[in-house]
Amino acid sequence: MPSPTTKRSRLVGSPSGWARMLALAVMLVAGPPQAQAGAETIVVYGSDQFPPVSYLAEGKAEGVFPAILARLEKETGDRYDIKLMPWARAYWMAEQGKGAVANISWNSEREKFLDFSVPIYPAEVVLVVKKGQEFPFTKLSDLHGKRIGAGLGSSYRDEVDQAIASGLIKVDRDPNQLSRLNKLLAGRVDAIFVGTGRPGVKAMVESAPQPQALEEQLVVLPRPVTVDPLYLAIPKSMNKKDALARLNAAYLKLRNSGQLDDLLPK
Repeated sequence: MPSPTTKRSRLVGSPSGWARMLALAVMLVAGPPQAQAGAETIVVYGSDQFPPVSYLAEGKAEGVFPAILARLEKETGDRYDIKLMPWARAYWMAEQGKGAVANISWNSEREKFLDFSVPIYPAEVVLVVKKGQEFPFTKLSDLHGKRIGAGLGSSYRDEVDQAIASGLIKVDRDPNQLSRLNKLLAGRVDAIFVGTGRPGVKAMVESAPQPQALEEQLVVLPRPVTVDPLYLAIPKSMNKKDALARLNAAYLKLRNSGQLDDLLPK
């Protein structure tokens, strides 16, 4: 995956990629608030099966997002109470206004009820196919007539979501990444979406039985479907704009000083 600061064009639609959104976010944050002013505990829901971003290991929240939030706590003074669960339930909890939601993609429908942070994790949606069954892919219409494995409740930004809703892209949804891999290997789908790019494919393979044998059967198509940064979002009904401002300022401080380089993909 390219550096977050590398200029690049997106395959589908706008807004632009990670670098441009991060630059805009820097301009929007008017200086860091006092770290301890109004500090509070915020419940944050997230997926328990989304490596390397978030997952459960022996009952403990692990992954990039929990690690980033742990560092942000020291800057903001807030405590982030992370609760990982199946994604559809985590998203439902946010819809009910019960807490923030992590590692979430932006789309216009979600923006109606969620306040989004600056982009936290630079990600691409990639297509993974079974070796020997590669096909040319440069635009969404190339997926017409194919069946794509996708996450239950997952969004892949407006352009891809609209292509799915219109029937241009046929999807087979389930909540489990390894289940989608098995469907791919069994020929039940033509490809699968992986929303965390090549690092996500690597983490997914490493979590499977016999990872080396599995890796030899898979190919990541060279062109990403879209650039899809992941965010933390808080329901508007919770009225937590001050907490979100503290998180944004803390993230940008650490990101710009290189203190998150070991957690973010290069």
